[in-house]
Amino acid sequence: MTLVNSQIFRRTIGAFLVLSLPAVYALTATMQARVETESKLAHERMAWRQLQSFANRVQRARALPETLELITQTLLDGQTLQLLLKQQSQVLTIDGTPITDFTVNSVVRTAAQQQRSLRYIVPDGQDRSMLAVCLRLEWQANEYFLMLTSDPAASLTAQARTGRMLREATVAAWIICLICLMLAISGTTRPMQQMSDGLKPNVDRHEREDMLLQISDRQDELGEISAALFRLENELHTRIKTLEQTRRHSQGAVDLLTAVLESMIEGVIATDREQRMVFLNGGARRLLSIGDLIGPGHRLYEAVRIPPFLDIVQEALSSGEARSLEYRNPRDHAHHLLVATPILQGPHAGVVAVIRDVSDVRRLEAMRRDFVNGVSHELKTPLTVIQACSDTLRNGALQDPQSAERFLTQIDEQSDRLLQLILTMLQLSRVESGSEILRFEPVDLAQIIRETTSDFQTIASSRNLQLNCHDIAPILVRTDHQAARTVIGNLVDNALRYTPAGGTVSIAVKPDVRGVNVSISDSGDGIPETLLGRIFERFYRVEQDRSREKGGSGLGLSIVKHLCNSLHARISVESTVGTGSTFTVWFPRVQTSSISPAPETRKLDRQQGAD
Repeated sequence: MTLVNSQIFRRTIGAFLVLSLPAVYALTATMQARVETESKLAHERMAWRQLQSFANRVQRARALPETLELITQTLLDGQTLQLLLKQQSQVLTIDGTPITDFTVNSVVRTAAQQQRSLRYIVPDGQDRSMLAVCLRLEWQANEYFLMLTSDPAASLTAQARTGRMLREATVAAWIICLICLMLAISGTTRPMQQMSDGLKPNVDRHEREDMLLQISDRQDELGEISAALFRLENELHTRIKTLEQTRRHSQGAVDLLTAVLESMIEGVIATDREQRMVFLNGGARRLLSIGDLIGPGHRLYEAVRIPPFLDIVQEALSSGEARSLEYRNPRDHAHHLLVATPILQGPHAGVVAVIRDVSDVRRLEAMRRDFVNGVSHELKTPLTVIQACSDTLRNGALQDPQSAERFLTQIDEQSDRLLQLILTMLQLSRVESGSEILRFEPVDLAQIIRETTSDFQTIASSRNLQLNCHDIAPILVRTDHQAARTVIGNLVDNALRYTPAGGTVSIAVKPDVRGVNVSISDSGDGIPETLLGRIFERFYRVEQDRSREKGGSGLGLSIVKHLCNSLHARISVESTVGTGSTFTVWFPRVQTSSISPAPETRKLDRQQGAD
């Protein structure tokens, strides 16, 4: 920035020009008028002294001719001296010639009337003034007048020269003052320009501090200001560092809190007092099906269209107390638990709503109820039969050998059924708890299928069913022999149990690149698609009453699922109502390089959330 661009410089110089030029002009005009006045007075005083000198000479003269000669010979520069005689009403020259000039007559007449000498400025007809000085004399009993007229041209020339010199001196003094003012202002403006340029945001901090230190060496107010700015710069830098550290810590805490909230399974929505959302995490978007277009700044009712949800939030905000609500989402029919907690104070006053999906909890509760009901029914039937047979035997049937044998046979069958149910429940418990010991080794899956088919062939024949198993070449899978046999056996037993007489149960094997698929198909009634997700639950039956008539504990498929998870196998089901069902189990194959003579023995892995 140059000196001319300085606002202070331009304003100060402008103010000086505005104020000084009229003052200089007024001063020059006043001094000019004063010079003119003093010049006229000096000219009059000089004329008067000359007139008095001539008057003294006239009075000392002894004869009039000498006086005439004196008057005639005395012609000064721009001045005329006349000796006049006044007789009655006329003014005559000394030689008796009348004076026809009205101005001269007026001067003489005025002097005669006032009985004294006078000075008078008269015009000479050429648009300029003449100085006339008249002195009354008495000589030899006659009244004379000595009058000196003078042209002020010489005086005006001196006056003009003096005025010009005065103006030149005034202008020179004004210019000198202007230069001194500019120098004085520049001495103050340049440091201020340096501070203005150095305090801009794009200037390096060290350069700014060097500039302030350099200016602070001045022994004036600017030095004090610069020193104060230097201290403020250091304090500002320290405060900025502190604020930056605080911001980083706060941002870190905010990022951590945001990451924690975003990683939560539960949905979190924070609103202000006007129910305008200020935060919502991914869990809330997922549970409430909130699109990406809705976010902070929108009203809560724009994101959630569930009236009970909005009512609970409003009630928590109005009452200042936490409120909870369990409702069913109309979109996916999931059970949600809403807890609305008000924030009563602070800049973020409002409500925090936490939404938790409790569908699994409710489903587990339903499963627990079903399990208790199933166990109760499964245990009640054999126990009721045993109790009835025992009461019959005790009431006299024991005396009848045929009746006693029949009742004892029923007691034995129901006891065996009760024992199998208990053993199955214990096996399921071991599988779910992870206490089952598994031995992973290469197992011939074809041999397991042949053994299972042989075991159930008699049952199939007794029920008028066909159990088909195509010729299967030996194929090795890495699994536990007994666990794999249990899986296939339970699936075959389930297929035989729910296939009506005259139906067919088929076992097929289809290898793939990394494993083997074993499919057990039946020609039963099939399973509705809406119920496929529940058939692996404990004690769950598609048709409760008819299924109990067909026997079974309702735990076979649940054991199959848990064992598949522990054996790193996969199970799937396809079913069509009226056509039948197909259960497919995939076992991982044994790689040639991984066959080892020592099998791997370990406990069954605990499966979390298998149901």
